Amino acid sequence: MLPITCRAIVPAALLAMLAASSANAQTAAYWRFEAGPPDTNVPHTTPNGEFDGTVLDVSGNGNHLSAWSEGDFAGYVYRSNVSALIIPLTGEPNLLSVKNTGGSPGMFTSSLFTAPSGIDIELMMPAQFTIEASFKIEANGSFRTVVGRDAQFVAGNGELAALYFQVNPENGLQLVFVDVSGFEHRVASVPGAIQGFDWPTDPDGANAPWYNAAGVSDGTTLTLYINGKVAGTTNLAKSGSTDTSLARGFTDGGDWHAGGWSVGRGLYNGAHVDRAYGYIDEVRISNVALGPAELLFPAGEECRADFNDDGFANSQDFFDFLVAFFALAPEADFNDDTFVNSQDFFDFLVAFFAGC
Repeated sequence: MLPITCRAIVPAALLAMLAASSANAQTAAYWRFEAGPPDTNVPHTTPNGEFDGTVLDVSGNGNHLSAWSEGDFAGYVYRSNVSALIIPLTGEPNLLSVKNTGGSPGMFTSSLFTAPSGIDIELMMPAQFTIEASFKIEANGSFRTVVGRDAQFVAGNGELAALYFQVNPENGLQLVFVDVSGFEHRVASVPGAIQGFDWPTDPDGANAPWYNAAGVSDGTTLTLYINGKVAGTTNLAKSGSTDTSLARGFTDGGDWHAGGWSVGRGLYNGAHVDRAYGYIDEVRISNVALGPAELLFPAGEECRADFNDDGFANSQDFFDFLVAFFALAPEADFNDDTFVNSQDFFDFLVAFFAGC
């Protein structure tokens, strides 16, 4: 969909309200990136690579997130480019996202420093889980990990980390995880499901859409959602694993630790890799399998702004509606009242700017 821009700054009182309203016993961590103000770096006051949990976990559990540096080669900046101004599930305002400032971005957790008061996201090995994230990402033909879990030697392939929620080189979305029995599980969308932006010619991603995605494991089936639609499923039972709970790992590395979570990068063979350049927002991790209607961007609902039914709500839908409207084509009867008139035009505009 088209980027949405606003220049509001979230006051501290509103952030406190958002933290309280977003808390849920099923939510292990929820990073909204709403602190801002826009066009300022995500703060990081400690030396590069040391934890500084300035991205608050609004679930109330205390699993805060740290940038690697303040801006510069491995940091992030707040942007007012978001997928939707309102989170459909909660009705909460969505004013900001984050975007990498250099070539080595990555955010990470550290329970050692935050001492979570609720669910400790680094210790949990849930039998069911849900990963959600919104992103607008560069197209560079590589793996691009939006959310990861650090580990090594948890599978037959000892180079794998515990989890990757990522865009693959074929521009499909995939969720890969290793269970506590050492089995690798994977679900992927069709190739080309994710359209990225070309940084040299479009550094702000003006010509690329946002995606609201989720990966859900209920212990039996792994399901992938993109913009409210099922994008892939995998039967976990066919693997032969006796326990498909998410692995944690117990081996640490020099600049990562087992069970830690990352945003904007992955881990492979003990090294930081698969960096996701672009915008990231609304990252939520739950220790249950959420149903389609429980996702931040609920699945299963018709996206009325997707006028041409290509799976995206963008400027092409606006153009296609205008062509149909001025031709008085039947499909331009947007409100289904058997007439094509100005009310249809108004109703389409409302749906289009509400997004999906």
